[in-house]
Amino acid sequence: MTWQDLDPTTHPFNPDQALDVVRDVVSSQDPESGRPRGLWSTHSIARGLAEHYGSWAFGWYHAVDESPYSGAIIRDLPVSGLGAHDLEQQAQRYASALLQWRAWLEELAAFFAQFAPGSDTDEEEVRRLRERAVAPLVTLVVERTEAGELWRGPCAQAFAWYLESTGMSAGEAEDLADEVVDSAFESWVAPDEEAVGRARETIGEHGA
Repeated sequence: MTWQDLDPTTHPFNPDQALDVVRDVVSSQDPESGRPRGLWSTHSIARGLAEHYGSWAFGWYHAVDESPYSGAIIRDLPVSGLGAHDLEQQAQRYASALLQWRAWLEELAAFFAQFAPGSDTDEEEVRRLRERAVAPLVTLVVERTEAGELWRGPCAQAFAWYLESTGMSAGEAEDLADEVVDSAFESWVAPDEEAVGRARETIGEHGA
């Protein structure tokens, strides 16, 4: 998904209604199996939420890992103890995942706004702006993921979305973000100043 698909500033959401919406989705009929989505698959629930809210609401599906050391974006979910067939318990868990995902998108959107080029910003200024955004964006991701095993994925994702928000095409942004993360960062390791400097240099050398 591109940042355009996810940007919370263009996709309204009422968190106070989230649990009721998730309850409806969990108990609704899966179109393939004919069973309640909550008794069929997590993927079906994610699809149902995307049908209601838009494609941004599918993103949490790939951002959940309940291990406290995973480095995923979503790790804090209500404890599962009543079994897979308890639809209310499922609704509570999926609503929590959705709300955490939305909060992350809103946090990123606020960050992107701080480092957004103006309409008359020239190419060199855009490059410098992207360079300046590297260190605080890495810090934001590390604080969220604690630089666990999988943290590089969310980091590359955040970089790609930021670059896209500055005017870079989605494909180019994804390729550059992957290059930066693969060359500068490691799993289980919060990057030091030298690693962040390499990332900043790679992004700064790329044309706007």
